[in-house]
Amino acid sequence: MRDPLLSARRKIDALDRRIAGLLARRWDLAVPLRALKAKAADRARERRVLANAGAAAGRRYSGSAKAVFACIIGQTKKLQAAK
Repeated sequence: MRDPLLSARRKIDALDRRIAGLLARRWDLAVPLRALKAKAADRARERRVLANAGAAAGRRYSGSAKAVFACIIGQTKKLQAAK
């Protein structure tokens, strides 16, 4: 008999690795864009990204997805500033 907790954690770990890889790909695309923008923040674009994340996550997780993507946007700005 498999341990359901261990099984769930392994699945979560696999998802975390995929998410981290996707974040790295996102940052590889986003960081160089700073040189193309007149200013660091595009509030309208940020609102669209948050709305898209919320919609993709569905009603149950919309707020959480928006919060996570707000952090992703913040980290992207830090990476852009450091470049």
